[in-house]
Amino acid sequence: MESKSKGVLLTLAILAAIGLSLLALLVLLNRRDETVSLNHEIQYDDFAFAVLSVRQATELGAAPVKSHGEFYVVTLKIANHAKRVDYKYKRDCAVLIDESGREYQHSSEGQAALEKSLSPAELCSAPIPAGQSCITQVVFDVPAGAEISQLRITFGTLADLFDPVFSGRKRIALTPATQPANKQ
Repeated sequence: MESKSKGVLLTLAILAAIGLSLLALLVLLNRRDETVSLNHEIQYDDFAFAVLSVRQATELGAAPVKSHGEFYVVTLKIANHAKRVDYKYKRDCAVLIDESGREYQHSSEGQAALEKSLSPAELCSAPIPAGQSCITQVVFDVPAGAEISQLRITFGTLADLFDPVFSGRKRIALTPATQPANKQ
């Protein structure tokens, strides 16, 4: 009886190894890193993001709010390519990355100062209907001298762990490029 249970365990271990191997093969065949340039969409399922422009400022708003370093204001287009599902954009999903790989979240203080001059439509605070898009601005307060090079979209810690494995690393280069997209 003991050898029979060992045989079953061995069979299950072999089947699990085969299943994991097939999953790993599928991931390797499906995964690709992708970097797009300004004005080009990077797609996550039915939702796409494009950086239209980037500008720098040391202060923002009518009652000026000064940056701790330098404000980067990113004009972001969010497109909902779904056929039936609305998309609720969250401002903290955009992350700036500098040349050394450091990441910067949006600046609540700078964002609040900028939003006082934006119309409600420019805030993208309402759900984006299927087939529609929205353009908004996101403010980052970055240390002076940081060389900002890319933007990435995050959907939370768990997604950040699994997206690079299953979908590849997706980035938007913040410098103009001569080619529309670089897919690796």
